[in-house]
Amino acid sequence: MQSFRHNLKPVEVKIFLKTVADLTEELFIRYCLKGDGVCPRCGRNGICHSGAISLYSSSFDKITHEITACLKCGYKNMTTVLTIEKL
Repeated sequence: MQSFRHNLKPVEVKIFLKTVADLTEELFIRYCLKGDGVCPRCGRNGICHSGAISLYSSSFDKITHEITACLKCGYKNMTTVLTIEKL
């Protein structure tokens, strides 16, 4: 957790980690930033955007997944970031 960067309150970090727990079994979350975006499900401001690295990635310095989560309603969405890696 020492390299986990965030702008959340301690309670919000706990809620975020519980919300995305089923998505992040094989991911290492590097950062989580709460922005001014609107949740597509509940319409509230303050959706969280985070970047994660797959534990199966060949290098731990490239973000491989992006996770969007709402701390209020529990909405979550994960997308894969297309990166070019050396063989």
